[in-house]
Amino acid sequence: MKSNIISGQVGAFLRKSRKEKNMTGKQLAKLIGISQQQISRYEMGITSITLEQLDHFLIVLDKRWVDVINYIEKNTESEKRTENKGSMNKYTSWGDYSTKNIINNC
Repeated sequence: MKSNIISGQVGAFLRKSRKEKNMTGKQLAKLIGISQQQISRYEMGITSITLEQLDHFLIVLDKRWVDVINYIEKNTESEKRTENKGSMNKYTSWGDYSTKNIINNC
């Protein structure tokens, strides 16, 4: 899994968690001690977050490490299913061609 995918998923988790607490980016930034713009960059997955920074976010947002891991795992599985479905469509959307027609034309 690419690191930018992980950053994006961690960011989405942070945003979801912040919204669950009815907190603005500005409020969270003040509690964490960084700018609102940096919060936005983390939430959009533009900037990777260190484990120490993530730990600080989790404390402020009243979340656990297992919550982040479960969120990433769930979304990764969902992405894999979507990708696999797309791959299957590439191979099964042959239009009017059947296996019999393909074999007969070889």
